Amino acid sequence: MHMFSAFILTRNSEKYLELILMQLQKACEEIIVLDSGSTDGTKAISEKHGCRFFFREFDNFKNQRTFALEKCAHDYVLMVDSDEVPDDTLAGSLKLLAANEKLFDAYRIQRDWFVLGRKIHAVYPVVSPDFPVRLFDRRISSFKNSPVVHEEPSGYKNISVLQGALHHYTFETKKEIAEKLERYTALSAQTLLKKNKNLSTMQRVLSSTAAFIKWYFVKGGWRDGVTGIILAKYAFDYTFLKYGKARAAVRSGSR
Repeated sequence: MHMFSAFILTRNSEKYLELILMQLQKACEEIIVLDSGSTDGTKAISEKHGCRFFFREFDNFKNQRTFALEKCAHDYVLMVDSDEVPDDTLAGSLKLLAANEKLFDAYRIQRDWFVLGRKIHAVYPVVSPDFPVRLFDRRISSFKNSPVVHEEPSGYKNISVLQGALHHYTFETKKEIAEKLERYTALSAQTLLKKNKNLSTMQRVLSSTAAFIKWYFVKGGWRDGVTGIILAKYAFDYTFLKYGKARAAVRSGSR
């Protein structure tokens, strides 16, 4: 039998945490919760369910995930975000997988996105459903080559897809959209600087406009009604802000 570790990054994550932990406990022998400064019931819920709870001051998602991965005791690690609820089918698939003699290096898991109370088709930078790598052998894969945001492990040589899904509840209020926009664009600006992208005003406007068109018309946001318009504007604002923050860093000499 294979044994699985799971880890979750948290910060004021009590809303879905208990439900997530209950699902993970059906198939995982160990759960790591890495917190970056919660003031709600996150720690109490984690301890109630027997999780190993750690604190690390947040700098970026890549480093947080790397730290959490190092704390895991088992070779195969499942990573779940604090707003992603595994369904019963996924929990059952993990239990069956544990009995397999040989496993793939990594597994993709279907993720269905819910925004402002409805299931949607596209939210920058992914379509819904998407299939991120969420279970992997940490002896083979790591976050070494991952960007600091929209991070994903690499290094695996073979991969499969697990049955079941993660229900990802994000952007539940317009306030949350604004907060995440501010947080994520600061990190994405760093990536732009490392890639030495053209940061001219023309490029900023063109890229932002292209983002709106892509995520509303091409990726299917138009099928999501008013929510689709809000998310297409999010794609525009995200691109516009990350270029602006990258330019500001260059001007201040802090790149």
